[in-house]
Amino acid sequence: MSLRSLPVAIAALLALLLLGSVPATAQSLNFFPKKPAAAAPAGPPAPGDVQDLLRLLGDPRVVNWLKENAAAAPKAAPQSQNPAMMAHDELMHFLNRTKARAVELDHAGEALPSASMVLRDAWRREMPEGETLRTITYVVIFLFVGGGIEWLYWQYFHPVMVRLEYIRPTTLWRRFAQALARMAIGGGGIALFAVGALGAFLAFDWAPFVHDMVASLLLAVVALRIAGALSRFILSPRIADLRLVPLDDRHARTAHRWVVVAAAVTIFGATITDIFGNLAMSESGTQQVRSAALAVAVIFALLIAAALISMVWRIHRHRAEPNDPGHRALYRVAPLLYTALVAAIFLLWLIGAMQLMWTVAIVALAMPAAKAVAALIDHLFDRAEEDVRAEAAAEGAADEVPAEAEAPAEEVGRYEIYRPIARRLGRVLVLIAAVAALASAWHTGFLTLSQSQTIAGRLFGISANIAVTLLLADLVWVWAKTAIDRRLADYSSRPSDIMPGPEARMATLLPILRMFLMVTVLVIVVLTVLSSLGVNIAPLLAGAGVVGIAIGFGAQTLVRDIVSGIFFLLDDAFRVGEYIEEGHLRGTVEGMSLRSLRVRHHRGAVHTIPFGELKSLTNYSRDWIILKLEFRVPFDVDLGLVKKLVKQVSAELLENPDYGSHFIEPLKFQGVRRMEEFNMVIGVKFMTKPSGAQWMVRRDAYQRLRDEFARHGIDFAQRNVKVEVLTNHELTPAEQQAVAGATQEMLERDERQAAAAAAS
Repeated sequence: MSLRSLPVAIAALLALLLLGSVPATAQSLNFFPKKPAAAAPAGPPAPGDVQDLLRLLGDPRVVNWLKENAAAAPKAAPQSQNPAMMAHDELMHFLNRTKARAVELDHAGEALPSASMVLRDAWRREMPEGETLRTITYVVIFLFVGGGIEWLYWQYFHPVMVRLEYIRPTTLWRRFAQALARMAIGGGGIALFAVGALGAFLAFDWAPFVHDMVASLLLAVVALRIAGALSRFILSPRIADLRLVPLDDRHARTAHRWVVVAAAVTIFGATITDIFGNLAMSESGTQQVRSAALAVAVIFALLIAAALISMVWRIHRHRAEPNDPGHRALYRVAPLLYTALVAAIFLLWLIGAMQLMWTVAIVALAMPAAKAVAALIDHLFDRAEEDVRAEAAAEGAADEVPAEAEAPAEEVGRYEIYRPIARRLGRVLVLIAAVAALASAWHTGFLTLSQSQTIAGRLFGISANIAVTLLLADLVWVWAKTAIDRRLADYSSRPSDIMPGPEARMATLLPILRMFLMVTVLVIVVLTVLSSLGVNIAPLLAGAGVVGIAIGFGAQTLVRDIVSGIFFLLDDAFRVGEYIEEGHLRGTVEGMSLRSLRVRHHRGAVHTIPFGELKSLTNYSRDWIILKLEFRVPFDVDLGLVKKLVKQVSAELLENPDYGSHFIEPLKFQGVRRMEEFNMVIGVKFMTKPSGAQWMVRRDAYQRLRDEFARHGIDFAQRNVKVEVLTNHELTPAEQQAVAGATQEMLERDERQAAAAAAS
């Protein structure tokens, strides 16, 4: 369901839920208790007695009473009955009740022309002359008492409500708190109104019929107040900032007006039907009165259905057609579907299939209700994100800084991490409410219905187990995935020239933990669903153990890789983004799976290394790193001058804004390291953080020391090769050239071998 179809869904949901008061009150019109008659001689029952018996057996109250007494009675030995026989018996019972209801409707149709006169005579017998006007006067007085108490309440809380309505919340949590505060204050006023009106009513003694009638009228007024307040809270026809649905002012006012109208027709129609039902069950209630009352109930049910259908179509007419083709198709068929649902509910009520009626209504409204709640949650989160962007733009304008620079991506989406959890919680709450409503419709508790041996009980038990398992698994997975994704979103990879810090360990472990949780949840869900369907999972578990052992023997390398990877990660040997070396392979850790490590060489090649193959590993990205530089200079170089030049260059490097802060120890002169045949080797070293800046330091140190040496007349040593040829005569030019060529070839060969060794 798109956001554009949300108003119709919410309006239909609010009004269709109120339709339940019609069956709930009018179902008492199905079968009315007969007056006790004098005992008659035994003989074949009359057709009317059989019809009365069928009507009594179809009354849920009578059935519940029989069940309670049957439970208290000694139980006979259970008899096995196959599902086919049980289904046949339930179907026959339903058909018998439908036939009895058809007889009642036929009698009600015959009594319709004289229904007003019949009900008027019965009313006069129950309400003496003048009692009706006196009762109405009492009702008005009680409403004034409740209204007066509520007026005193609003004298104090009205300024608070006004402040809440005109304060714009800046965060999602403040928006929730503001909505809850508005709901609490509005609900408090209605609660005091109900307490005042009903409390004044309960202070007097009434005749049974008058008591029920006054109570029904007062409760109808309270129910209408609640429906109007709930619609006003969601649709907010006056203040757009408080609106919980994506509607403009005109559409919100239209939807609110029609929801209130449909609620009024539904509530007062059900109340009048209930009053006439009580009249039919009173001492004045005859068969003719019961038929007339049922005829009135059908008329009011038709009015209620017409009001609901009119509300759906009128709200649909004021909505704009969406641009998306998929949403456009739903836009066109949505009012037809809701109309068909109202018609189906009315027909099921008409034939007396109350439990089936409630089942159809609840199941049909569960999915739209879940989507409507999800759309409401999305709207709240979208509004919160808009508030964040507006706040960031205002701060950027105040500081004369572009809004893009002041609102980074992670701030704009600060609430997105909680959206999936809120959607899942809303879906779970809607489904729990639907299941509770179904259990109430079938006049049983969850445990009792799930343990029933009927087909409906078995189906409910299996469906409930599977649904609870899937909902809990979905909620746990979304919660865990959201928490992991939130931690990963907080981690931002550092630039390539900066090595990762300790927070990279969580970025390394959390993806593997997420994968492990997903596999665990899937296995538990599959086993639980199979167990709910009656599959014995013990052989599966035993077989899985045997298969696991066989796989363990056949995949020892895989097991070794996984176990080795677990211990490497627990030891914190490496993290994503660190530069490591293993054997002849080296590079930056890019990622890992359950069994292997992915390393990218600085030249671009990617190495995949199984954890089981890691014997010894060198990490170049931890704590600190020392780099040593060597220079070959002639034997006659002034070492004191070299030391001064190294200190000078070290000071310049420390002042560099790019990498000066990465130094742990500055550039130091180490003196002569060793003497070679043609020169001596002097050493220089420095210590930095393993952030990648050490390579820039080394590059600049080489360059600056070379320049300073050249500026002060210090030349690097040249490699001289002296070839001595033992001969008794002086070499000719050709011989000298041949000796020089052989020597050059030998030197080039040595250089190639050295270069190959360095490259490897």
